[in-house]
Amino acid sequence: MRIFFALFIVLSWANASNLLTYNVYERSDRVDVMLSFDAPHEGSISQKNDTNSITLSINDLSYDKMIEKSINSTIIQELTIVPEKDNTLKVVLKSDKRISVVASKTVDGFGLRIRSSLMQAPTQSSGAVSSSLPASASAADFVDTRYIIVIVILLALLIFMFWIKKRFGIQNIKSSSKSNGGGGKSWLFNPKMNHQQEVTLLHKKQIDNQNSVVLFEYGTIRYLVMTGNSNILLEKFQNGEVKDDSDFEKVFEENRRRLDDYLKIQDNKLSTYKNKASADYTPLDETR
Repeated sequence: MRIFFALFIVLSWANASNLLTYNVYERSDRVDVMLSFDAPHEGSISQKNDTNSITLSINDLSYDKMIEKSINSTIIQELTIVPEKDNTLKVVLKSDKRISVVASKTVDGFGLRIRSSLMQAPTQSSGAVSSSLPASASAADFVDTRYIIVIVILLALLIFMFWIKKRFGIQNIKSSSKSNGGGGKSWLFNPKMNHQQEVTLLHKKQIDNQNSVVLFEYGTIRYLVMTGNSNILLEKFQNGEVKDDSDFEKVFEENRRRLDDYLKIQDNKLSTYKNKASADYTPLDETR
């Protein structure tokens, strides 16, 4: 029986790795202890935490002497390596602060890194989280409130623009001008609108076959507008600024150059579009 026990011890010693070297690397936020072996280490590692130290027990690892090393660090003050008789190596890290220790082997198994760092107090981290939650929640509520306000303002502007278009739409004005012997009143878009929303057409002058310049009155304001292919507001006047036909002719001539430039631009755009369309079109007979 003793022979088998001796053989078991010899086989265990033969399979165990040996510690070759150790190195200590100090950083401001951590301390790394690097262990190098003569063979890939396949043993287990256990950890024990005491008040002022943390002990790592590394199985199947042997060393021929005890090491005690002082470390000038705020994280670890002393490193002790103690070999045991059962092929167990103990690594003791002494510190006057609460530290966390993580041991990780290298990919090839020939080394072990023991990293030590300060452990943050749970009360501080939890307090930080709890204090940040109300700020985040209030910031999110503030953003949501501003978003809703912007949406409401945009909807209000959209409704207002639609109302303006219906109220001051020129294409549905139906009346006769003074220059044509008229001077009657006409209504705007909706024929069902009441008499308080009437528009009076005062003057009208034809520019070409498709466009005209009209002067109409709404309330106390008179509007000079070009109608036809496009409806463009040229000027606005208070009552009394354009009294008769001569005033209208004067205002018309003042805006004539502006109208001619605008119509010329529209004609150029139309000609460009026609030329492009004719260039893109190829008859079927020419493609054969």
